[in-house]
Parts: sequence; C-alpha cells; structure tokens
Amino acid sequence: MKNNSAEKQNKKAVVDAPSVGAYLWLVGVFAIVYAVIYIALLLRVHFLTDAAASISKSAADMLFAFALLMLMSALYLYVVFSRKELLNDLKEPSALMCIFALVVVANIFLSHLNSYAMFVGLAALLALPFSKKRDAFVLNIFACLISTFALIYETDLGHYESIAFSIIAGLVGGTIGAYSFPMAMTRTTSVLRSFLTGACTIAVYMVLLCAYTLGIETFNANIMYIGISVAAQLLLASTLVPVIESIFNITTDYRLVELTNHKAPLIRRLIVEAPGTFNHSLAVANFAEICANAIGEDPFLARACAYYHDIGKLNNATYFTENQAGYNPHDELLPEVSAEIIRQHTEDGYDLCKEHRIPEEIARVTIEHHGTLPIMYFYNKAKTLTDGDVDIDEYRYHGDIPKGKIAAIIMICDSAEAAIRAMDNPDGERVDKLLRSMIDERIKLGQFDDCAITMRDLTTLREAIVGSYSGLFHKRIKYNLKRGGSND
Repeated sequence: MKNNSAEKQNKKAVVDAPSVGAYLWLVGVFAIVYAVIYIALLLRVHFLTDAAASISKSAADMLFAFALLMLMSALYLYVVFSRKELLNDLKEPSALMCIFALVVVANIFLSHLNSYAMFVGLAALLALPFSKKRDAFVLNIFACLISTFALIYETDLGHYESIAFSIIAGLVGGTIGAYSFPMAMTRTTSVLRSFLTGACTIAVYMVLLCAYTLGIETFNANIMYIGISVAAQLLLASTLVPVIESIFNITTDYRLVELTNHKAPLIRRLIVEAPGTFNHSLAVANFAEICANAIGEDPFLARACAYYHDIGKLNNATYFTENQAGYNPHDELLPEVSAEIIRQHTEDGYDLCKEHRIPEEIARVTIEHHGTLPIMYFYNKAKTLTDGDVDIDEYRYHGDIPKGKIAAIIMICDSAEAAIRAMDNPDGERVDKLLRSMIDERIKLGQFDDCAITMRDLTTLREAIVGSYSGLFHKRIKYNLKRGGSND
C-alpha cells in the first residue's frame, strides 16, 4: 500500500481526469446535434418559406452554417474548460445536448409560425433538474442565439427587431429559470419557477413591444403568440423532465425523493423482510444527509444511497445481527462460511439495484461502502479455531473502494452508526474518539485513495456526526408519577 501523499494525489488526478474517449464521445454528440439543427433549418427554409431576394438561400445557408459552427464550438469549449467534470459521466452532457437540440429544432419551426412563438426559456427549465444552474443558464442563451438565426430568412426588415427581442427575453427567461429559486428541486418549486419564468418573459416582451412602434392588431397578435408559447413551455417543462430522466436514467432530485419513499418496491421489502436493517439504514441516512450538507455534497443522493446501501441483506436477512431475535445462525457455521455470507450482501445489493433499475451512482455504493475492509469478527474467530496462520485476505470484502465522496460518507456513517449503537453509555467524547479511530484505520488501509475526499472533509464529517449525535444527550425532566406525570 502506498502512503506517499503525492502519489495518492497523482492517482486521484488520474481517476478524475476524463478519458480521451470521453472527449471523442462529446465531439460526436455535438456533431450529431449540429447536423440535426442544420437539417431542421434547411427543411424549414426550403420547404416552408420563400427566401428573400435580398439574401439568397445559398448565402443564408452558409451564414447559418458558419454561425452555428461558431456557437456550437463556443458551447463545446464551455463544457471542456468550465465543466470538465461532466465528462466523467456522459449521461448528463448527452441529456443536456438532447434538450438543446429539441428546443432549437422546435424554435426553428415555430419561428415560421411567428417569431414570438419561440421557446425562449424552455432550455433552462428542462436543463436545471439535470445539471447546475449556470449550465441551465448557458444552455438557454446558446439555444436562443442559434434559434434566432432562423429569422435571417425573413424578407421584411421589420422582422429583425424580433431577433433582439428574443435574445433579450431569452436572457431574462434563462436567468429567472435558472436562479429564481434554491437548487433543491421539488414539484412545488418547479411549478413556481416555470410560472415566474413565463410571467417575466411576457412582461419583458410587452415592455419591448410597447417601446417599438406597432399597430394595435400586430401588437395583439404578437402578445397572443407569446402567451401561447409561455403556456406551452409550462406544460413541456413538467412533462418532458420525467421522460428525459427515464431515457438517460439520470438521478434528479425528483427521482431520489421517489426512491426514498417507503412505498418504493425494495424499501417496502426491506421494511417487511429486514426491519432491523431498515432501521439501521434510516439512522445512516440521517447521518449521511447531515454529512453531505457539511461538505457541500448532494444530500438527496446521500440519503438515497444510505437507504439502499444494505439492500443486499434481503437475500439472507436473518444472518445479520440487526434482524436476529435471539438465535444466531453463525454459531453453527465455520467462520469462513459466515464471512462469505456477510460479504456477499454487497454484490447481492448491486444485482438487486440493477434488477430494479436503480441509478448506477446509488447501485455502486452497495459494493463500495465496505471497500476492501476485513471482516474482523470472523477473522478473529478463525484465529481462535486454528493453531496456524489465517490469511486476512480471505476475510476481506470483495467490493471496490469508494470512488466518490458520497460513497466515502456512507462508509463512515454505516460503520459509525453500528459501532455507536453497540457502545455502552456513549457520550460525545467517546463517540469522537471512536470516529477518529475508524477514520484513521480506513486511511491506513487505503480506503479513500480513489476518491477526492480530503482530510478537511473527513474532519468535517467526524464533527458533523458527533454534533448530530450529541443532540441525543440531554437530561429528561422527571415527573412525579404520584401526581399522574410521566417520565418516559
């Protein structure tokens, strides 16, 4: 095992760096999106409109092709240099580019109906559940810029004000759609965000149209199209997100909340078949959520991973202490057999998750939360039953060490909850000492070598667990039972 900190940092850099294949995949995705958008524009222009004499079709085609290439290149550079981490999981950039292409193509054909019928805020509303706020904002701006180039084919110079108006409305709509509410995604905030984005878009258009000299009939017609467009955006924002989520199997906050619902199939089985494991998972989830918030990780994902980290125990529930009621079947087994049953729950958990289409980032935690740690109880038991040496590697978990901070959080919280529960009269000081020992042991065993968690993060996690657990220590008021009080 390598203990040199520089070597560990180099190893983390290699793990976190996107592969050459990821860059090539992204280039391929952008090329496909480019082709789809350009073909959509050609179909719209050459089959639905008569191009103007002032700008020939071929010249306009070349102009749009060049502008599209420049804007798509700029968007690619944004992803590569500002959001390189997206390349570590290609589902997310693929979903974002699918949204981008869908909105731009829709706008290209809607612009033929009326330039004010285009969706100027839809890209932000669709992208936000799948990525960060700035990604949603940037994607929406690029979608608006490319969409407005479809208007260069219009013959009347009076139409060119709609280019500026659409870009301004898109800038406002993207900002409101991305930044108007906290990042935590709930159905209520999503509906409110959509309504606020639509209301602000209509208001911006009305101000711009009022400032621009138009006849009353033209003004009313434009406002009608804007209203229809905004209403359609509200509907599409709520209906397309779950479709995209299902197609790309991406874990949005909506999905994570659904997965932790006690009516979810695997959770319902856990409640019925392994109630002790379920209660343990709830306690781990509480710790994990607090820890994730403390170091800036996704608390929804941490809670979901905690709920499913021991789901593999369903296959042999009675072989785990928390589900036993006096009788322990391990008393009748050889330690190597017991160890195999215990460590099998990580692989069984992964298989169950894949069978029920649980997202990969949650499924992976089932085989990472024990890493390659030894099962010391059965290893020590084996040593007492033999006079020879016992190979500790035969008593290790067969999983992978954590690849991300969430998996590291679950590893710590899982062991901490079980160890604290087994302590007699635990207090804050003893819990802190226990956690220090556990974390130090896992560092020495190289369990955090493949994830980007830092010593500062580990200290923060320890303090968060101690702080949350210390809240359980308080003196209860003693009531006089003779007067009908209660002391429970």
